[in-house]
Amino acid sequence: MGAGERKEITISSPGDQPTPHARRAEPIGEDPWVQPAVGTDSSPERSAPPAGAAAARSMAPSRLEDWTQGPVPASSLDDWLQGPLEDHMEQSAEDAWSTAESVTGHPDRQHRGATIEQGTAAPLGTALAHGAAQEAEATSAAPAGHRGGTGARKTHPERPVFRRELHGLRALALMLVAVYHIWLGRVSGGVDVFLFLSAFFLTGTFVRRLDAGRPLAVPRYWLHTFKRLLPPAAVTILATLVATWWLLPPSIWPTVMQQSAASIGYVQNVLLVFQEVDYQARDAGASSPLQHLWSLSVQGQAFLLWPLLFLLAVPLARRGKAVRRPLLGLMALIVAASLTWSIIETASNQPVAYFDTGARLWEFAAGSMLALALPWIDHHTGARRPEDATAPRFGTQRAMLGWAGLIALLACGILLNVSSVFPGWIAIWPLTGAAAVVIAGHTGTRWGVDRLLSTRPAAFIGDISYALYLVHWPLLVLWLHRSGQERAGLLDGLVVLFASGVLAWLLTRLVDAPIRRSAWLEARPWRALTAVAASIALVLGAAGGWWLTLTMSTPQQPVASAGPALPTDEVVTDTAPVIRPFGWQLGEQWPNLPHACAGPWAPPEPFHNVTCQQLLPGDATAEETIVVVGSSHARQFIPALIPWAQERDVQIVNLAMDGCAFQAGAERSEYCNGYDEYVLKYVDQVEPSTVLTTVTRSAPDSSQDAMHASMDTAVQMLLDRGIDVIAMRDTPRWSQDQYECAEKEIVAGGTPADADLACGADVEEKLAAENPAASLAGLRGGAGPSDAPADDAASVTVIDATEHVCPNGRCSPILGDTYVYMDDNHLSRLFVERALTDVLAGALDA
Repeated sequence: MGAGERKEITISSPGDQPTPHARRAEPIGEDPWVQPAVGTDSSPERSAPPAGAAAARSMAPSRLEDWTQGPVPASSLDDWLQGPLEDHMEQSAEDAWSTAESVTGHPDRQHRGATIEQGTAAPLGTALAHGAAQEAEATSAAPAGHRGGTGARKTHPERPVFRRELHGLRALALMLVAVYHIWLGRVSGGVDVFLFLSAFFLTGTFVRRLDAGRPLAVPRYWLHTFKRLLPPAAVTILATLVATWWLLPPSIWPTVMQQSAASIGYVQNVLLVFQEVDYQARDAGASSPLQHLWSLSVQGQAFLLWPLLFLLAVPLARRGKAVRRPLLGLMALIVAASLTWSIIETASNQPVAYFDTGARLWEFAAGSMLALALPWIDHHTGARRPEDATAPRFGTQRAMLGWAGLIALLACGILLNVSSVFPGWIAIWPLTGAAAVVIAGHTGTRWGVDRLLSTRPAAFIGDISYALYLVHWPLLVLWLHRSGQERAGLLDGLVVLFASGVLAWLLTRLVDAPIRRSAWLEARPWRALTAVAASIALVLGAAGGWWLTLTMSTPQQPVASAGPALPTDEVVTDTAPVIRPFGWQLGEQWPNLPHACAGPWAPPEPFHNVTCQQLLPGDATAEETIVVVGSSHARQFIPALIPWAQERDVQIVNLAMDGCAFQAGAERSEYCNGYDEYVLKYVDQVEPSTVLTTVTRSAPDSSQDAMHASMDTAVQMLLDRGIDVIAMRDTPRWSQDQYECAEKEIVAGGTPADADLACGADVEEKLAAENPAASLAGLRGGAGPSDAPADDAASVTVIDATEHVCPNGRCSPILGDTYVYMDDNHLSRLFVERALTDVLAGALDA
């Protein structure tokens, strides 16, 4: 290289491999987006591979090696997946979980290699850079304006630089996540840093391909990425399924099964979004040992989307145009749109926004923007690398910037309740801190944050960061479930953290590293595809097989048909052989009716959060109709109506709206606004004989239940239409999940009496001594209260089921061999069938 020539250098993350084409050196003044290499040593001595490596390459491969690693012609599938065969194996795909050398702590080892003949597949450890000497030779031989050398063999440009401080930044973000989870019971913003770094590394990968004129090979990138990420995740999920079966109560099994399937398909965040808005998702707020994998689902979805964005720049690259500025504009648009949506959704529905990929994409785009702008920033601020002979400019300022970013990251989770305010505009905080560390880079000082983040402990944690993220949360949740604690203490928290580190190291060494380095998997696309498919199939098969085993071993007919084995009006001191419903049956305990509303019972128009259901099909002929309106606490009594209705060909319609009582005439919330009018319009259409609704509301922290506001007015409106009303008193609500509380005692070998002591309460602690709605019994259709009502006037039947739900003045979680509650406030369907069928039948007969 001549004295007046300057070469460009790309700065990347660990594992980033050089490209197979030599590139023409361009004057620095032509493009400020190209970062100059300062103090780069291009001597052959520095670049030549070790003699041992050359000797190893000269050895003839065995028959097995020839079969597994030898050159193979590309098939049409290979062409589509990988594009033109490269001079070396494509290993430059990056994300926030990539490691330097998988627990070796020696990133330079990955850059030792040799010349690879075109069309030859080589192991991950050897298919690497030729070195600066070969590159210099090819570059000097190329005429001005011509890309690449003129020889028969292509050479690699100078290898990208491994940034140890970014590897340490991974470690810092991971430790923030783990420490906040274990001891503080909250989130830290570390996940946002992972999303940011993922895009930062990924963008560098694809921009280098575009700059070099190489094919993006997007399908191959997807295969390479998910081949690397899925197997460790699959092993973790399978181990968690086993631990769940062994250590956790049956009520959480369905949640873990669902999240297993969703996690391996990178859609768990979508599942959690639906559960947050699904009133029937009883476990949406419960701690699942796999719930932390929502963030990997967001990353996986972005890994699928992001490469497609770079395809938009391919025409520009083919015409020799600059691609960074157009891509920067595209990313800025994504930041603007996604951040705006994130702010709006976080303000209106934060629990859903937290898991929403659309509300998180701006964090990915921000990382891409930094990757695109960093060469320009480094050029104008005089950035250098530790191996450069010249110190960076503004070293003191860089060190201060790096420490400011580090302090911002550490303070974010302490000063903000991240779990309740993210991912709106406040998420700019941790991303700004991470960006400050990235921009500060190598400071050239003894006290810079880059020195701290480049230490061996930081590198070790960075190496195992992916596996550590996978295993730390399941271990924590399993420990908290078994110990009965809400939060780990100092000592047991340290044990959890240490055990997580050991398991992460083992997972990295035994699963992650071998698959990451496997030349056999990389040699043919179908092999990587097989690894991806096998990981998915194992998890889906395990979760699905477990569920089928449970359901096939459980009788499908309603247990209530034979009646309870024990009376449901007492708490027994001996545990029954079987206490139902089983934990995995709780999803079936919601009182759904078999048919969607149709025929003459179809509503004229839909209403939000109302799913109209009916007992008889739409073409049936019914003697009369009963409509259930109000909240889910009215709906929970439907199972007790069904036997009576089936015997008499009576139609039952469920028009309940979860969380919204029927209170015509009262001032309503935005959520319930319009529901009362919808109900009245429907009953005018259907003209039912009876309407059932709940007329009072209990509270988990109060012993005084009260009648709903304007309930007398609402009931009178129905009576005036000639409709009889069954007015149900509300059942007790609890501050804890009654099913889980009782189940814990039974699983531990206790009896229903033990569950009563641990979870039950006297009735006077849950409800008022008198039914607040007793006065409704005097209302009559068309006249209001009257001492001498007409015999045919519509009337109100007030039912107080307290003595059946809380017999003998005690509200217990288990009566006989039946769980009373399915969660903290809804009666189980099985209990309603067993204990309240006769009560409702008597009221209907009357």
